[in-house]
Amino acid sequence: MRTLALLGLAVCPAILIAQTPSPRFLSRDSWATPFVEHLVRSGVLGGLDPLTRPFKRHDVAQALAAVDTIALAAPLRTTIRALAFEVAEPADTISWSLEAHAGMLAGSDARRWALRPSADSAGFYPEGGLAGAVEFPHVTLVTHPLINNRLRYDPDYTGKKDRIIAGRNDEAYLHASWRYADVFFGSMDRNWGPPEVEGLLLSPSPYSYDHLMVRLGARRFRIELLATQLDEVPFWDSSERAKRYLSVHRVSVAPSPRLSFALSEAALYATSGGVTRSFEPWYLNPLNLWLLAQTDGVLTANALLAGEFSWLVRGNLRLAGQLYVDDIQIDRKSQADREPPGYGYTLSLTGGAARGVVSWSGLYTRVTNTAYRTPANEEQYTLRSVGLARNFADYDQLTLRATAVPRPRALVGVEATLLRQGEGDMRTRFPPVSAYADSLTFLTGVVERTVRVAAQGDWLPWDGVRLSVDVGRHFLDNAGHVSGASAGRWVWRLQAEVRRHWGGALRW
Repeated sequence: MRTLALLGLAVCPAILIAQTPSPRFLSRDSWATPFVEHLVRSGVLGGLDPLTRPFKRHDVAQALAAVDTIALAAPLRTTIRALAFEVAEPADTISWSLEAHAGMLAGSDARRWALRPSADSAGFYPEGGLAGAVEFPHVTLVTHPLINNRLRYDPDYTGKKDRIIAGRNDEAYLHASWRYADVFFGSMDRNWGPPEVEGLLLSPSPYSYDHLMVRLGARRFRIELLATQLDEVPFWDSSERAKRYLSVHRVSVAPSPRLSFALSEAALYATSGGVTRSFEPWYLNPLNLWLLAQTDGVLTANALLAGEFSWLVRGNLRLAGQLYVDDIQIDRKSQADREPPGYGYTLSLTGGAARGVVSWSGLYTRVTNTAYRTPANEEQYTLRSVGLARNFADYDQLTLRATAVPRPRALVGVEATLLRQGEGDMRTRFPPVSAYADSLTFLTGVVERTVRVAAQGDWLPWDGVRLSVDVGRHFLDNAGHVSGASAGRWVWRLQAEVRRHWGGALRW
């Protein structure tokens, strides 16, 4: 990745004038994240990017400082003070922080996502880690090694599982930030699109992976580029493996505080036909339209397009959506032009009530059978067999959620979900041309239906202690894609964690 690092430094000239410190990001597993998301949905927190996760801690701190707490209920006022303390950091100094955490997770299964549990494998999984950060003005260094024995049994984790203790780096990155430019190199979870569900081009479905990301521009208009090398995948009918690379870029515009939208393009390109490929400059140019670049003699890639929007309709009522398209055939000259369309979309509606104590969201999302794959196996949109965006295809999902802050530093929620899953899989072979006319676009084969009813809770009874619970009942029809088979199971997670934090300013 040395070439990418040099490219990132080249696009960040030293003449940029320092404006703000460069705080680290608020990680997805921080205790503060679900509370911040609740406050965003309820309309209490404003000014944060509605289509990009994770947030910068500095942005969260500014949004919290702007809240008028006088009209808020007492539980919210106390919670906001705790959040402000969590994200507060010394400005314009060299600071350090170290946080140790240890705990235990008990669960009905080892998969991260409760909506799609793995086979029954109830157990207790010890976990712990050490998160460290050093912040200079405009530059942040973060590392977070951890141990988590749940990884040994998670089907979505493809790392080393044959040791007594399993572990990985959850976050490890260098982030340089100025007013109109950011350069990021390292590993961290990202999500583009409405935050109520995984994005359709970038999401936290795969475990965090190393990548370069460059952002140019301001909050209201910016251009972003992410580039990384993926794992090697064998060609169909061959043991030879292809080197693969991913580039994703986006133009994001916020013409007003109430409206944001973005256009994105991804290019996944790989060795093929005996031609060796590496990072290619035309797929590292954030201002290039890669679909047009391919008409100039550039070797082709699996190109995916997406658009997303977020509109604050009135008060705290927000409408958001995302559309992704892959191969949409326009010509109808031959049988090959009848390729089934690959697309996905999401619509979500969020809001709040009771002066921010309650927030709610509703979403519908759909992904077609042939999404995220092409006739070439090496072009599947995956990393280590896990989807880079959605990890499943050929399904739709309707989810209703509500959360509330009934007491300080406590968050409770309820959820109801209907999931319909066809037999399509992005890791399987694309339908042959002879079957295009007969290939179903959506919900193929025997469709499994899951109804999930669940409740969640998150509570910090004392500083440095976190207790969380997620308990749901799943009702399945056509279980395992077997017609007429019915099943039901409890899916649950119980977690207790203790954290200890140290930090301060470095004086030289």
